[in-house]
Amino acid sequence: VQERVQKELEECVGGERAVCVSDRGRLPFLESVINEGLRIRPVSPVLIPHTALTDSSIGGHSISRGTRVLVNMWSIHHDPQHWDKPDLFNPDRFLDDQGRRVTPSCFLPFGAGPRVCVGESLARLELFLFLSSLLQRMSFRVPDGASPPDLQGRLGVVLQPLPYKVVVTPRAEWRGGAE
Repeated sequence: VQERVQKELEECVGGERAVCVSDRGRLPFLESVINEGLRIRPVSPVLIPHTALTDSSIGGHSISRGTRVLVNMWSIHHDPQHWDKPDLFNPDRFLDDQGRRVTPSCFLPFGAGPRVCVGESLARLELFLFLSSLLQRMSFRVPDGASPPDLQGRLGVVLQPLPYKVVVTPRAEWRGGAE
């Protein structure tokens, strides 16, 4: 996956300049990697509780006014009825047959409706710029003899990664200088 993102970056941006926001539309695989990361390990596995303002229903279940409602994002993003092999990291699930981006309706990393996260556009932009900058300039691998990182994480207000070791190597393709 890393090599495929780096190849896309080389072909669409090159190594002479940093990635810009305007490059975003030309990097569909990078965007699909970000989406798959948000799907397989949501920042917030359970969204902030809300209170039903009126009697309602969700999925055929009655919800009385005043009931606290929690959205289990982990369950939504790992439901095998909607995601083929949900525990497998597969960015291609966010691309169609022509390599264009697609967004399944069950992909809700920032929530949905009137309570969607107000920081979604900023968060997505930051993820794009951060990941593209890192992968344009460096390559990452597990140290020889080490196990891959444990992706279960530590659950708190957000899902926190457990400590792990990584080898970071500068890429010869990056010629953009010190930025």
